[in-house]
Amino acid sequence: MKTQITGFGCVCSLGDSVPEITQNLFKPVSKISFLDRFESSFAKEYPVFQVSRNILSQKKENESYSFLFLRTALNEALKTASLEINDLKNVKVGVVIGTSVDVSFNCFDFYKEWRAGHNPPLEPLNKYIRYSPAKEILKHLNIDGISQTVVTACASGTDAIGIGAEWIENFVCDVVIAGGTDELNLIPFTGFIKLMIASKERSKPFDKNRNGINLGEGAGVFIMESSEFAGKRNAKKMGSVLGYGNTCDGHHQTSPEPSGKGITKAIETALKQSGLKSDDIAFVNAHATGTLDNDSAESAALNNALKGVPVTATKSKTGHTLGAAGAVEACLTLICLNEQKIPATENFTTADEKLSLVPVSQDTAIPRAKAAISDSLGFGGCNAALVLGSREYKADE
Repeated sequence: MKTQITGFGCVCSLGDSVPEITQNLFKPVSKISFLDRFESSFAKEYPVFQVSRNILSQKKENESYSFLFLRTALNEALKTASLEINDLKNVKVGVVIGTSVDVSFNCFDFYKEWRAGHNPPLEPLNKYIRYSPAKEILKHLNIDGISQTVVTACASGTDAIGIGAEWIENFVCDVVIAGGTDELNLIPFTGFIKLMIASKERSKPFDKNRNGINLGEGAGVFIMESSEFAGKRNAKKMGSVLGYGNTCDGHHQTSPEPSGKGITKAIETALKQSGLKSDDIAFVNAHATGTLDNDSAESAALNNALKGVPVTATKSKTGHTLGAAGAVEACLTLICLNEQKIPATENFTTADEKLSLVPVSQDTAIPRAKAAISDSLGFGGCNAALVLGSREYKADE
């Protein structure tokens, strides 16, 4: 697999665009924030990583925050790819978007009315049944194409990019818009608290004293093109998708399989598809939620498949963006490859001897880095991994 990335866009707590995120990725996160967009008895107890008020203020009527983030990242991706909407009119276009919150039945007023014994209008239910963020992108751009919305929990964004790359590789599409998006709302916010895996402090991935997740929100989008289509328009290369692996071990509704065999297989599959070996990988951007079970299973997998490869955990800077996580972290991984450095894993202070894994604790140069891995673990045993190449990567290397 050598799918060319010609543009990418991202919005998260680190910034409203790729340049702003690049600038802040290699700085310590100065403070945590607390929710003020909706009411919850937990709102001032559990810190989160929110998108800027500048972005939030741009939400249109009848638009979810998730779709707002998605179209913001999409607009940036199209701009960096130098693609106009007219360029997409007579070519085979695909859109594949990963999410979890944005396809949830999250109309709380409807819930309240229904639970109170009333008969609220069914429009929110009908919208839920019909809604697809991928299809909405086609409508937003006013173009024809194929679309797929991927809901594999926290692996959704990674799977979406992997599926999109396979569409290119198998000549299904000339251009693919792929990524993920999710927002903070009551369902995940209270849900992770009720699962007792949310932290009241800053998350500490892989740390001996880790005690849970900080949630975040955002979106990441890749524009991927066939070599023929990109060549015709002299498109500038931003990076490559070199390999994709996906497994589902079905171990438990929420807990990862302890030995990490599912994510190990996903990583090995992605590596095999890329034609690379572990020694060719400059670093791993780990899923690293900061929970006891997830970090334990993932560290076992990384020791199995990528022993000795440096590990960073960007969730320590963005929070866990749920269905968007894989896409946001793919964007951050590509930034790191192209900047030739990886950021410190924030809040890591004490190694856990049970894990045999110590993430990078300071910004680290990776000169001549050509490839990296971003991996994701989701509820239900969903596992996915991407091998990404830098803009300098050449197929014959």
